[in-house]
Amino acid sequence: MSRPPELSPCRRGTAALLRFAAALPLLLAGAIPAGSAGAEPLPGEQRVESLGSGWPGQRPRPTESPLPPEQLSRLAMAQAVAWASQRNPVLRQSYEELVATQNSLGAAYATWWPTLNASLNGGPYGARSYYNYPGAFTGGVASPGPYQNQKAYLGSYFQAIGQVDVTWNLFDPARTPTIWQNKYKVRQAADTYVIALRDNRLQTEQAFVELQQAYAQVLTGQQIVANDKLLYGLTETRFRLGSSTKVDLAKQESVLKADQSNLARAQQDVRVAQAALGELLAISDSSPLTPAEQLGALGSWPHSLAETSRAALDYRKVIEQKLMDVKINEAQAQIELATYRPTIQLVNSWLWTKAAGFTGQGPPWVQGARSDLWDTSALLQLSFTGFDGGQARMNAEASRRKARAAEASYQAAVNQVRKEVESFYAQATQGRDVVLFSSGRVKAANEALRLQTLRFNAGYGTVTDVVQAQQDLTQAVIAYVNDLADYNVALVSLARASGLSYMDDPALRQELGTPLNDLRLPARLAKLR
Repeated sequence: MSRPPELSPCRRGTAALLRFAAALPLLLAGAIPAGSAGAEPLPGEQRVESLGSGWPGQRPRPTESPLPPEQLSRLAMAQAVAWASQRNPVLRQSYEELVATQNSLGAAYATWWPTLNASLNGGPYGARSYYNYPGAFTGGVASPGPYQNQKAYLGSYFQAIGQVDVTWNLFDPARTPTIWQNKYKVRQAADTYVIALRDNRLQTEQAFVELQQAYAQVLTGQQIVANDKLLYGLTETRFRLGSSTKVDLAKQESVLKADQSNLARAQQDVRVAQAALGELLAISDSSPLTPAEQLGALGSWPHSLAETSRAALDYRKVIEQKLMDVKINEAQAQIELATYRPTIQLVNSWLWTKAAGFTGQGPPWVQGARSDLWDTSALLQLSFTGFDGGQARMNAEASRRKARAAEASYQAAVNQVRKEVESFYAQATQGRDVVLFSSGRVKAANEALRLQTLRFNAGYGTVTDVVQAQQDLTQAVIAYVNDLADYNVALVSLARASGLSYMDDPALRQELGTPLNDLRLPARLAKLR
């Protein structure tokens, strides 16, 4: 095997110098130990983090004032939505980006105006010129005079140069498509802000419903655990009297522990829901957040599917955004093709030169000479690119392809909106029946537990029947809370997707009743122990 050619000493020195220059910043900071060679061990986290420590990195101050806890402890959904619409930094970011696109549009319009450029510089100049024949400074070889044998000419002077240029693009083929492209971007940024505002409203309403759901699980869980403790005490009393077995006592304890676990999980869900809503409200402490209303049906959806779909296609800004993508790419294609079209400029220049000192004026120079030079010009300049290897043409074709892709994305967005509307509509309409059935299930399970408990305490039933009734009530309550929360989320999601509103439905609330308000067993059972 042939050996690679060795580098010359000069090249080896250059390579070593480059390696040293690359490692110098880390070496100075102590991240790489001095004298290491080969594959050095990677620096630790603390050493790397020390690079740049102490450099200024001022954090922006919070823009929103804190909300008092007493206002958060009785929070209504409408108030939460109003606060989130004003305090959420995501909306502020979207709005600032919208203003930025408006400024870009103003910059595109500004290309109609001429540009003014001015420059001024000055400083000493020195020069020594040598000539190889005598009499160079007198204009002839044979001319007599004191400078006929002079070989060098020394110039030393101060010179200032000022220049003012006014350039006006009378005709720019890229100007009009650039302006329209920025108009489309402004429209797209406006749609983005509206989408962010609507999504923020939906997220706030959904987070509020989830907070209500978590609190409902806690309240019902406390009642169910209280029932379990009461039944466990009854079973324990019967066990001491000899009318129940240790197996019966273990079954009751198992159910008690399971429901206590559900209660602890519900309390955990409350903190998670508070944190999610607190993020949308931009508050530092979300622990005081408590819904003013208990979980209940928000209403019902009065509109037909066809009406909802038509409204959604007119309402959803994401569809309009896809159309703006088409227009932006078509405008970009025109901008690319403008490379092959002529640009006409009117260029006006004013030049002023001021010199002082030994200058080249006079035979051969004049001591203390001064000079001023004024020059003006007005030019009509025509420029264009005749050939660039096809770059502009290919870039324009790429933009046209992106426009076609945006058209396909637009159709996909339309299909997505229809699918979302149909899904939410099914959840809102069929979910009404689901919630009604779940409410009836809770009522029936609650009554079954009461009867089984009375039978068991009277000696006519077994503990297995009571345990089964307890488990049925727990499952019915959990299912009802989840179904009711899903129904409310479907309503607000359908309103977000279509721009229409759900309506209040007192008949639905009356039919549902209050199955979660009275889950505890009669207190007189405790006296029978």
